Amino acid sequence: MSLSVIIPIYNRRYQLRDAIDSVLSQRFADEIIIVDDFSDDLSYKDIKQYLPSVRYFRTDINSGVSTARNIGVSLSKSDHIAFLDSDDIYLPSKCSKQYQFMLENEFKISHTNEFWYRENKFINQNKDMGRYGGEIFSKILDKCRVSPSTIMIEKKLFELVNGFDEALRVCEDYELLLRLSIDNIVGYINERLTIKRSITDDQLSKSIKYIESVRFDILENFKSKHFDKLKPEDKIALNLEIERKSNIVKKT
Repeated sequence: MSLSVIIPIYNRRYQLRDAIDSVLSQRFADEIIIVDDFSDDLSYKDIKQYLPSVRYFRTDINSGVSTARNIGVSLSKSDHIAFLDSDDIYLPSKCSKQYQFMLENEFKISHTNEFWYRENKFINQNKDMGRYGGEIFSKILDKCRVSPSTIMIEKKLFELVNGFDEALRVCEDYELLLRLSIDNIVGYINERLTIKRSITDDQLSKSIKYIESVRFDILENFKSKHFDKLKPEDKIALNLEIERKSNIVKKT
């Protein structure tokens, strides 16, 4: 098994070095691919010191994180992929533990728990932020419960589902996991192996009601394309969540 870690960046110059260093400290990671989504903050100056230990690709226009991640996967030479947002950090054993976990259980995709770090301190995750493994479709309809920086996935599976939806600039991770969980068992390690530092005001600038409207549209679109593939109980769960989100959106 080989592993490529994909790091998309857009104007995260000063957080990026921590992210790269955290991957270089891994006992298991074959290549690091940085996809610069047309940053204008001179990020490349900080990346130069890591060449050629990392591979660097810069886009011609800013297309969003979904496109950047998909480009990274297309450039990878490995059979497994992990993602790391440029302001997050892997703990030293993240990749090796997750790889061994997937190998032993024959999982094609897995995720882990994570720490949340904001304003120079660790914070508690929301009480309703449960994370799950197994047949998780009905459990992830309400919100995204799988962080991109915790995912490890077979490249073939990622390509089979056509990767991230490049039309989405928010909730792209939520949409991808819905498709992946239709007929895949999702492995979960209940150990915090990543530090998510992106729980910050700039990321939370969009209202919860707006995010729910995006998720509502995603579920409607998902239903139109994939409803027949679902188990009966998952069809019921999907319809109920669409109704719930519809009521939220109507109140905006």
